[in-house]
Amino acid sequence: MNLVRITTSALLAAATTACIGLSSASTTIDDNNYRVITFKDCKKVHEGTLNNEQIAAYQQLKREQEKLESLELPLSDMEEQVTAYSQQIEAITNKAVVEDENHLRINKSLLKEQDKLTKQLDELIASHDADFKALDEQAKHMEKAATLFDEAMKPMMEQGETTHLQILAPGETEKSGCFYTI
Repeated sequence: MNLVRITTSALLAAATTACIGLSSASTTIDDNNYRVITFKDCKKVHEGTLNNEQIAAYQQLKREQEKLESLELPLSDMEEQVTAYSQQIEAITNKAVVEDENHLRINKSLLKEQDKLTKQLDELIASHDADFKALDEQAKHMEKAATLFDEAMKPMMEQGETTHLQILAPGETEKSGCFYTI
C-alpha cells in the first residue's frame, strides 16, 4: 500500500533526526557558539565547536525536519480514520464468511457493506494523495539534508568506531544520554 511506503519512509527519516536532540534555542544567536559533544559507549570523549559548514548542515536538517513534521499533521487524523475503517472491515469480514466442517456460508449483504466501507476507505486515502506526495517529497529533502549533515560531522567522529553526537545551540546546556549515531 502506498500509504505504508510513504509513512515508513517519513517515519524513518523523522526517527533518524529525532535522535539528534535538536535544540529549542533560536537560530538567530551567534552561530560560532554551536557546540558538539561526542560520546563513545555513552561516555563523553570530546567537546568542540561546530564550523560554519557543520552549522549550516545542522540548521538545514532542522528546517527540513520541521517541514516534515508540519506535513505529517494532516495525516494524523486520517490515520485514525484508516484504523477505524480497517477494524470495521475486518469485523464485517469475520461475520460475512462463516465456515464449519460441512458448510461455507457467505452473507452477501454483509459483503456489500464491506465493499461500501472499502470504497469509503479508498476515497479517504485518495483525498490525501497530495498530502502523501508532499510528505514523500519532503522526506527526500530530509534525506539529502541528513546526508550532508552526516558528511559534515564525520571529521569529528572516531574512525571505524560507533560514536554518538549531541549538538548544543548557543546557550544550551548538555543533556544526559547519547543522541545521534554516525
